[in-house]
Amino acid sequence: MKAKLSATVEEPLIEFLDSLPGNTRSEKLEVVLTRYKMLQEELELREQLAVYYEDEDERREREAWELTVAEAMWSE
Repeated sequence: MKAKLSATVEEPLIEFLDSLPGNTRSEKLEVVLTRYKMLQEELELREQLAVYYEDEDERREREAWELTVAEAMWSE
């Protein structure tokens, strides 16, 4: 099911959207968003695979970095 969307964007983005192949801005925007979504899903899958295939030393190093970043984020 499709829903109507209204958006205000910078002129260079409109020019870019208009330069893409397609009949309407709606069609073009849908293609761009679909591709972006697919890329995000692929990145998430790659990250999950990297975690799955990492060895024990890599896991400990990743956890240490995650802890360091978390501590830095919450300290003043």
